[in-house]
Amino acid sequence: MTIKEFSGNMKQAVSLELGSGYKVEEVSVDKNNGVSLDALLIKKNGLNLSPTIYLNSYYEDHLDGANIHDSADRLVRDYKAALPSEGIDISFFMDYEQVKERLAFKLISSELNAVLLENIPHIPFLDMEIAFYYSVEACGMEGGSILIRNSHMEHWGVSREDLMRDSLENAPRILPGTCRDIFSMMEKICPEKADTVTDDLKDLGLYVISNEKLTLGAAVMLYPGMMEDVSQRLGGNLYIIPSSIHELIALSDKTEAHTEYLKDMISMVNRTQLAPQDVLSDSLYYFDRESGKITIVR
Repeated sequence: MTIKEFSGNMKQAVSLELGSGYKVEEVSVDKNNGVSLDALLIKKNGLNLSPTIYLNSYYEDHLDGANIHDSADRLVRDYKAALPSEGIDISFFMDYEQVKERLAFKLISSELNAVLLENIPHIPFLDMEIAFYYSVEACGMEGGSILIRNSHMEHWGVSREDLMRDSLENAPRILPGTCRDIFSMMEKICPEKADTVTDDLKDLGLYVISNEKLTLGAAVMLYPGMMEDVSQRLGGNLYIIPSSIHELIALSDKTEAHTEYLKDMISMVNRTQLAPQDVLSDSLYYFDRESGKITIVR
């Protein structure tokens, strides 16, 4: 069964389980790097928020033997857990003065997002692009985001430079940057695997840089003073590994690891370990603490 066939069967099963008062639609959602994911959009009568439930994990369970009824039952439970208790007044989004209070930015691949970049305001940075979004924190939707598009910018009458200035002011406040050694990070996000971090890996002095939510956190490399603080902590200039759009790995340039090895590792991880929509770049970056500049290692 293909995922498209699975999506149709899930739509029918979920519709039957939810009953009247709900409308279930099959949708294809465009994500980062040109990736499109199959999902169900479930609309509840009287509520203007509709969680989008991606089907990937349910489809994988189905391929492993789960039947449609069990998959639909799990999806409905997940949907109800994500469903906000009330609607949200989105009229505020017409007023830029309100929007800019939670304006943030992310880094995405220039090469992999050519089509998307035609429709959103963006600013080039090395081989990446700075894109802007509104960080949602309302009605149980914390962690969500609304991508800023050209139409929004034109309605507000603001420029890319306005978006950059205001997001640089607000993002460090609403999404503070963090820097943790890789062992501490593993203990935080995956404690059961923290013991798998080898002594050799610890000795490399790898630090994970992101924001507090660990979401779209690679952009913190542009926070004022962020990389200076990391370089002071590590005692010198830095190599920066773009491990995903969500985080970076920094290590001292005094490491014994060769740059060609690091670049090969980045390419390998991007192609074998990351979801395609999470890939940021194949490049290795370098932070010079004296100039304060980030460059690509050629």
